[in-house]
Amino acid sequence: MRLMVLMVAAGAVMASGVLAQDAAEDPFADAVEMRHGLMLQMATDLGKVGAMAKDETPYDAAVAGKAAANIAAIASVLSMDQFPAGSEYQKATDSFALPAIWEKQDDFLQKVADLNTAAAAFQTAAATDLDSLKAGMAALGGACGACHKAYRQPEE
Repeated sequence: MRLMVLMVAAGAVMASGVLAQDAAEDPFADAVEMRHGLMLQMATDLGKVGAMAKDETPYDAAVAGKAAANIAAIASVLSMDQFPAGSEYQKATDSFALPAIWEKQDDFLQKVADLNTAAAAFQTAAATDLDSLKAGMAALGGACGACHKAYRQPEE
């Protein structure tokens, strides 16, 4: 039993060393991974409602409403917490965040607020009918695009 406890303890020490090494290599890996996950979920939900808006799939109020609720929820948690200083493009692994986020932080946060406003309106519109969904998509897409154009490095 004592040997087993020692082996578990040794394993924990070695694992913490690996985690510390990963953090030393890129201290922003978790933040970048978190924002990628949030954006991937948002993109997945936008794909569902986008297919409806383009008449590629039939309009379904329940699916559209759920997707829009997810989008609004994700928008509501976006903050500087997911964008710590130093986690920008070419400094943090897999980051596409441009340094302008920190140089123009007030404008960035205004764009996040604009996204929240558009996402909240879209949540109501998406579950109403197809025409409302389409109109809401335009505003939501504008909010997403305004931030990405100014603050995201395009993928190569």
